[in-house]
Amino acid sequence: MAEPAVTHRTIELGALLHDYLLGLVLIAGGSTSSPHLPVQWVHVSDLTDPTPFLTPHTVLLTTGGQFDPPLEQPEADAYVERLRSVGTTALGVAVGVQWDRIPPTLIEACDRQQLPLLRVPYDTPFIAIVRTAARLIDAQAHTYDVLGRELAGSPSVLAKRQNLAAAEQSLRTAILALLLSGNRDLADDIATMILPRLPRGQVVTFSVPLPLASALQRELLPLVTERASSFSATRDDRLVVVCEHEAAGGVRRVLSKHDCAAGVSERGSMSDLDELLAQAERAAELAEGEDRPGPLTYRPEMHAGVLQVLQQSPEALRRAQGLLAPLRDHDARNQDELARSLAIWLEHHGQTSAAANALGVHRHTLRHRVQTAEALLRRNLDDPTSRAELWTALQLIESAHPGR
Repeated sequence: MAEPAVTHRTIELGALLHDYLLGLVLIAGGSTSSPHLPVQWVHVSDLTDPTPFLTPHTVLLTTGGQFDPPLEQPEADAYVERLRSVGTTALGVAVGVQWDRIPPTLIEACDRQQLPLLRVPYDTPFIAIVRTAARLIDAQAHTYDVLGRELAGSPSVLAKRQNLAAAEQSLRTAILALLLSGNRDLADDIATMILPRLPRGQVVTFSVPLPLASALQRELLPLVTERASSFSATRDDRLVVVCEHEAAGGVRRVLSKHDCAAGVSERGSMSDLDELLAQAERAAELAEGEDRPGPLTYRPEMHAGVLQVLQQSPEALRRAQGLLAPLRDHDARNQDELARSLAIWLEHHGQTSAAANALGVHRHTLRHRVQTAEALLRRNLDDPTSRAELWTALQLIESAHPGR
C-alpha cells in the first residue's frame, strides 16, 4: 500500500524512545530507520480490532487485555497485520498489567511484519506517553507556525487536545466514584486505561479548590497525574488528590509554595478513602478562612460535634447551670446525689436496674431519686426532648467542673 502523506504536525518515533522519563524500549520489528518513523498521534485501546479508530502514523498502546492467554501465533499475526494495514507506526505494550512479559508470538509477528514493538514499563502511565507526544507535536506545529508554513492552532489540533482532556477527566471521576463506593477491583480495571496502577498502602488525601492558578497548575499536575504514587480526579468544585504517604510531602510543598488553601487528610488506607476525603474537605473549608494561606491538615477537633461546640459557649453553660440548679441545691442541702443519679440513669437509657448496679444502690432507691429529680425540675422524663436537654446540661457542667 502507498505510504500516507506525512504532514508537518508529526514527530519522529525516536523523540519518544529517547525520552528517558518514559522508559520505552524497542524490542522487536525495528530497523535503522525506526527512530525516524513519523508519529502523528498516540492512541490507547484494548480492542481486538482497533483499526476503525486509528489514523495513519499512530502509536497504539495496549495492555493486552483483549487477548485470552496464551496468545497463539495466528491471532498475533492477524492483529499485527491489521495494524500495519492502516499505517500504524508502532505498538506499545505495557508489562505488569496483563502480561509480565510480552508474548513471544507477538514479538515474532512484529519482527516478521516490521512493526516496531515497544515495551512500556509498569510505572509509565499511558497518559504520560500521550501527553508527551501531544506536547512534542504541538511544539513542532508551533515551529512551523513561526515559519509561516503551518497553523498550530487549527481546529483539528485543538479538538484532539480537548477531547483527550475531557475523556481523561471523565475516566478519573468514574474511578474516584468507584473507590469511594468500595469497588476497588473495578476501579483497578478502568484505571489501566490511563494509569499503571492506583496508589497502594498508606495514603494521604488532598482537597484542592478549583480553578487552579496557572503557575500552580503547571507545577502540581505533573506530580498528581503522571506518577504511579498519585491519583487525582475532579469532584464538584475541587481537585481530589490521593497519594501514597511517601509522595504527600512533595504535593504539600507545591501547595504551600503557591499559598493554596487546600485540605489535607490524616494518613490511612485506601479502604478508608471516603473518610479521608471527608477529612480533607473539612480541612479545606477551614483553610479558606485562615489568616495564613496554605494547606491545612485535618485534626479531629475540626469535626467537633454539637456538644463540643456548646462547651465553648458561656451562654450554654449558664443555661445548663440554671436548668439543673434545683438538683444541685437539693444535693447541697441534703448531701444527696440526685444530679449524679440522674446522669447515670440517663446514660443507661432510663433502665433502672442497670443504672442502679452502676451506682451501687437498690433499684427502688434509684427510682425514688429519679422521681424526686423529675418533681424538682418540673420535667417529664418520659419525654425524649427533656431527656436530651438534661443529658446535655449535665455533660456541660461536668466538662466545666470535672468531678463536681
